[in-house]
Amino acid sequence: MPATEELPQHWRGPLLPRSCPGSKVQGPFVLAGTDLELDSASVSSEWTTESEQDKNSGERRKRRVRTWRVRHRLGSDSESDSSSSSSGRSSSSSSTSTGSSSSEGEVAKFKQQRLQMLKEWEAQKAKALSPTSGKSAAALIASGAEYAKRADIAAPALPPPAASLPPPPPPAEPPSLPASPPPPPQEAGMPLEWFSSGKRYRCFALAPTFLAQQDIDALHAAAHHASVAEINDRKGYLAFKHRVWRFEAQLRLLYPSLYRRLLDLMHRADETKWKRLRRNSKKRKVYPEIEYIAYDVAEMGEPCFIEPHVDNKSAVTMVAMLSSPGSYVGGRSCFRRGHGKEGHRELVLQQGDVVLFRGEKLTHWITPVTAGRRVILQIELSRV
Repeated sequence: MPATEELPQHWRGPLLPRSCPGSKVQGPFVLAGTDLELDSASVSSEWTTESEQDKNSGERRKRRVRTWRVRHRLGSDSESDSSSSSSGRSSSSSSTSTGSSSSEGEVAKFKQQRLQMLKEWEAQKAKALSPTSGKSAAALIASGAEYAKRADIAAPALPPPAASLPPPPPPAEPPSLPASPPPPPQEAGMPLEWFSSGKRYRCFALAPTFLAQQDIDALHAAAHHASVAEINDRKGYLAFKHRVWRFEAQLRLLYPSLYRRLLDLMHRADETKWKRLRRNSKKRKVYPEIEYIAYDVAEMGEPCFIEPHVDNKSAVTMVAMLSSPGSYVGGRSCFRRGHGKEGHRELVLQQGDVVLFRGEKLTHWITPVTAGRRVILQIELSRV
């Protein structure tokens, strides 16, 4: 791997070329701080603009930055399977309505409910922390279950709050990783359960228990790799309360079979319903953004959430539940209504469930997580 001083200063990212004589990229790419290699056909560069402060004048200046990102080639038509079911899932999901007459009204109502809930939370917090209350911080966190009760969610007995991502180990002592999980037999034939709509982009699919415990352990391990960094790339106007780590390069290198299974499932869902990934994509290539997202109430000190939004440039988005149902309260996945002029749709994902939808078109959000820790895997596939 080239020494740091040999790399152009405008290059960024966990992936770096192994050699760059005269700033000309050659050979495979390596994951920074490791010996893990990725072939050049699986890497693409992206030019972005960043702002930095001049040390002498103190003024902020913009400059062009080159970032190396993972590239994925879509499989052949024979790899997609159209086996699907149009029925909803009663065991782990439900569909409910709210009294809104448009998507704008729906979003406004959700924001109003969330702000009211936060006011109640702050009032409980002030009362719990007063010298005469006698309540502990743990009792304050547990009081978040009251919001779930009003939303007809049974409040489970919560385990102690999980710790946030630990600091990375020294580079000389890489973490031990679980073995790469083998793919389940006949996975290509597993049916997708479709939630229908008169408009194709509002349809979404559920793959129940797609991830086994071994898969979930591998995803946790990849997200905790020493080279993984926390990011904050949400738009300034989007209200949210969570933490995000980006790790598509790490998952691609450490668990290639699991990486391919996840992206193949997204491709299969797209070929079955939307057929968007191959449109406007050059040579059937797409660009995955893989995120590990934690909604941790104990760490944040207040309910965690993300308000209604769409995923910019994501032709297909996948969300996989990594937490068990008893480890958090709230956090139901919500989507814009499929039919009519009122309501929205909600899912209570079980551990290992995967939901797939048109991220750039279908408005989605979660209800506030009011206690515990909710962790998900999110993958967005961009065509540019």
